[in-house]
Amino acid sequence: MKLVVSDLDGTLLNDDSEVSLETIQAIKQLKEKGIEFAIATGRSFNSANKIRKKIGLEIYLICNNGANIYNKNGELIKNNVMPADLIRKVVKFLTENKIGYFGYGVTEERFYVPEETVNLLSHHYYVQNISTGDNFYVPENTQVDPALLKEHTPHYIKNSEDIEKLPALEKILIIEEDPERIYEIKDLIHDNFDDELEIVISADDCLDLNIKGCSKKFGVEYISKELEINPKEIMAFGDSGNDYKMLKFVGHPVAMKDSFMAKRDIENETDFTNDESGVAKYLQQYFDL
Repeated sequence: MKLVVSDLDGTLLNDDSEVSLETIQAIKQLKEKGIEFAIATGRSFNSANKIRKKIGLEIYLICNNGANIYNKNGELIKNNVMPADLIRKVVKFLTENKIGYFGYGVTEERFYVPEETVNLLSHHYYVQNISTGDNFYVPENTQVDPALLKEHTPHYIKNSEDIEKLPALEKILIIEEDPERIYEIKDLIHDNFDDELEIVISADDCLDLNIKGCSKKFGVEYISKELEINPKEIMAFGDSGNDYKMLKFVGHPVAMKDSFMAKRDIENETDFTNDESGVAKYLQQYFDL
């Protein structure tokens, strides 16, 4: 194996959303063996980057289910967003059907010029897309977790005029506590946007919407091409529906013990859960760390 990729929630992180010291040590030992490591998550960059900093190593990040891909230095190398016209159409549909939502991430265009530039007319300049996932958009009166407000800036959608001003976004998240209702919503969106959206259940109460073709599998494939690594030489860990395509793409897929993925057709499974540092223990055994 030349690359190891791991989901975060329910996989690399414990039930308190923390990365254990055992896991950090295993990743460090993996890197010392010359094996690359990447995180693939439905989280935004701001949220995932905190875990990256906690680990304290140069690792790739695949955020918002593949909408944003960052290199080992934390620089954005690929953006895969839903255009504003599609966002507005989807949000209007959700509003009409009384479905709550969280829309994540804004892509900004910033102009850069060489530091020594004096006369702009005699020099080239370039535009770089910066995606930090700072912003999120929710219907008015939505109850927002205080922890989310520490990482993001909220924008409340009050009416149709606000909908028509929505920008391009990386992901729309739908949270529904009723497990039967989440499947009803999934089917409803499939019936209306199947050709335009990737629609996956990422947790018992969460439904993720991305642009068609955007997935963690897309992110892993992109990184593998950057590193010139054959998919057969990649190991990946996951637990939920948004991990399935990624796990089926790599040569050594691993489902977390007692997870939704453990019930699917995944070849390998950890002997320990995410709350028992299951990823670390699997790596220790497989790579003799």
